[in-house]
Amino acid sequence: MKQYALILLSAALALAGCGDNAPGNTAPAPATEAGSDNPLSGVWVQDDQVLVLEDNGDFYLPNDALRQGLSWEQQDNRFTFRYLDSNALSVEQITANGQLQDRILTLSPLSDTPSAASSETAETDNEAPPMFVGTFEKDSSVVGFLSGHVVLPDNAELPAQPVLTVALLADNNITLRRVIRLNGADNRYPFRIYYPASEVENPQSWQVRSQILAGGGIYYQSDITDLTPAAQGFADITLPLDPVMSDSETLRGALVWQQAGPVFTLCNSDQRLQISGPQGQTMVNDIRDDAAYPLQPRIATVSGVRRKIPGQQEGTTQAAIAVESFSLASRDDWSDCQIPVADLENTRWVLSHLGEEPVTLPEDSAPLHLVLNDGEGRGNGGCNRFQARYQQEGEQLRFKPVTSTEMACPALETEQAFYQALGNSDHYRIDGELLTLFDEENSPVASFQAVYL
Repeated sequence: MKQYALILLSAALALAGCGDNAPGNTAPAPATEAGSDNPLSGVWVQDDQVLVLEDNGDFYLPNDALRQGLSWEQQDNRFTFRYLDSNALSVEQITANGQLQDRILTLSPLSDTPSAASSETAETDNEAPPMFVGTFEKDSSVVGFLSGHVVLPDNAELPAQPVLTVALLADNNITLRRVIRLNGADNRYPFRIYYPASEVENPQSWQVRSQILAGGGIYYQSDITDLTPAAQGFADITLPLDPVMSDSETLRGALVWQQAGPVFTLCNSDQRLQISGPQGQTMVNDIRDDAAYPLQPRIATVSGVRRKIPGQQEGTTQAAIAVESFSLASRDDWSDCQIPVADLENTRWVLSHLGEEPVTLPEDSAPLHLVLNDGEGRGNGGCNRFQARYQQEGEQLRFKPVTSTEMACPALETEQAFYQALGNSDHYRIDGELLTLFDEENSPVASFQAVYL
C-alpha cells in the first residue's frame, strides 16, 4: 500500500466512527485457540477466502490485499461484516444470512442486500466469487498471527482522531498492515495481525513497526523491531512509541507550487515543508483563489507544528508543517523574504498552464517543456520536438516563429496552443521555480515549473 493511500485510509477509518473496536488494555484470545465459549469465534475458510472472527467482534481478512476486516456481529441468523475498502477509501458494510452446523458456517446473501463482490471486482473479473457468501469450514491452520502492545511515553497526549498502524515486514519490506482506530486516554494499546501461514514459511527475517497517525502526520512511531518465531506465529511483543512531533512555532515563508504539489519554503532559506494539518488545505485554497495568475506564490506567516509525514514512496518520510493558523501578506509583498529562484536559461521548464487553464494531456504523451539557452529555445510540444529563437532583455522575452517536426498525435491541439502562447509572449516573471509568460496586455499566456538539468 502506498503511503499516501495509507493516509487516506486512516482518515476514512477515523471519520467513519466505526471499525475496529477501540482496543482496551487486554486483547481477546486469538481466534486460532480452542476453548472459546462462542462457537463462531475462529478461522473460517472457503477456497481463498479466509474470515477470522474474534470473540470481541474484531474481524480480519488475512488473504485480502484490498480490504481490511474491521468488525462483525450476529443477531439471530443475521451476520453483519464491516471492512475498510482501499479502493473506495471508505468503510463498507455487508449483511448476510448465516447457519452454523458443527464446524461448517454457511453464509447466503440477503434478498435486499448485494453481496460483497464489489462493483470494481465485477468489472475486472466476472468470474470472481462473491465475498461473505458460501460454505466456510473452520480451520485455524491456514493463518498465523502476531500479538502485542504499543506503549506511549508517560503523560503522552494523543491527537484528535488518532489511528494506530501496525506493519509486518519481511526483510524490512512491508508485507501487510492493520489500521486501528484509537479511543480513550491510555498509554498502552493491544494489537493483533493475522496473515496467511504460508507467507512465513520462507527463510526471511521478519520485523514489525507501529505508528500513530492523525491529520496526515505521524505523531508517534516505534523502531523497526525483529520478531521471534513461535508456534503458529511470532512471540508476543511490546513496541515502545517515541514522539515524532516538535513544539508549535511561527514560521514565515512562501507557498510555492512544485510538480508534486504546494510546498512551504521558509524565507531566506532553502528549507521546504509539505503542507498538512487542520488549516493547511484552507491556506492553499485561499492563496490559489486570490492569485493574479496561475500558481502565483504568496508570502504567509504560519503557526503550527513541524512533523514528519509519510513520503510518496513506501517507507520514506518528509518534513511538513501542520498548519494551525495563518495570515497572508499582500500578493506583491516580498519584503525581507528571499526564496531559491530558478535561472531562466538552462532550466527545463515544464508547461503547467496555458492562459488560466491547467494543461491536460492524453496518456503516453510527452511532457510539454521548454529549455532556453543563448537565444535559442528547444523543447517538446507533446507530439513534436521544436525550436525557436528568442530575444531577452530585462523582463522582456519574445520568441520568433516556432519550427518543429511534423508528427501527429492526440496532443496536437494542445501543442499548437503552446506554440501560439510562445508567439504571444511579451515579457516574463520568475517566482521561485515558476516561470510565467505574459502578453502585451499583461495577461498570462503560459506557466511553467522548473526541473533542473
